[in-house]
Amino acid sequence: MNYKSNIFAKLIIICFIIIIVIDYLKFDINISNTNLVLGNSLVPENVVINYIENKDKVNEDIFSSLIGDYKILQLSDDQRLIMIKENKPQFFDETNVYLSSGVKVQYKDYLNFKSLFDKNPIPQYESRSNIDISENILEMINLLNDNRSHLLDKLRLIELSEDNKLSIRFETCEVVVMDNVNTHNKKQILKKIKVLNEFIHRSKESLDKIENIDLRWDDRVFIKTI
Repeated sequence: MNYKSNIFAKLIIICFIIIIVIDYLKFDINISNTNLVLGNSLVPENVVINYIENKDKVNEDIFSSLIGDYKILQLSDDQRLIMIKENKPQFFDETNVYLSSGVKVQYKDYLNFKSLFDKNPIPQYESRSNIDISENILEMINLLNDNRSHLLDKLRLIELSEDNKLSIRFETCEVVVMDNVNTHNKKQILKKIKVLNEFIHRSKESLDKIENIDLRWDDRVFIKTI
């Protein structure tokens, strides 16, 4: 009888130990690092974490393409700080989104590309010309990001027509930048944008009160108010 009691007691102890071990393993498996993410104004936190933990896999979320660089600082055994640098979308055309890093992303390859456009208004570039000025447009966007004039926030459309006239449209104002854009004079685009920035800054005019600005002359700026 004592022998059977000992076996039964040992079985109970073993079962108890097994339950404790399984409980511990489940607890251990379910524990994950608490992630603190900094630097992500556009990329959702879960996309950042998934990008880092599955960096060898093809990521099908368009927001992951905005992650330029990241650093991980382990704060404790179960907490880490993830700091990322985002490449901001600067403008898009019918095929690509152009990022601040100069990288082009073929946005239609991503099923959720509309989410990016909904979350962050991005100026559109339309070209019916055979002159490639995409690099100049990126530089132009950077210039429009002038803290004094805040023009970039209102930029909606950049257009290069069939006859190579370059114009840009803000919320209520159209700016004619240049006529006859070609491979030889396209660097003049940046000079025109500097003139626009300076004009808005010095004149204290609000774009909301201007219907049209003409920058095609070298020595003057024409405006038409609303």
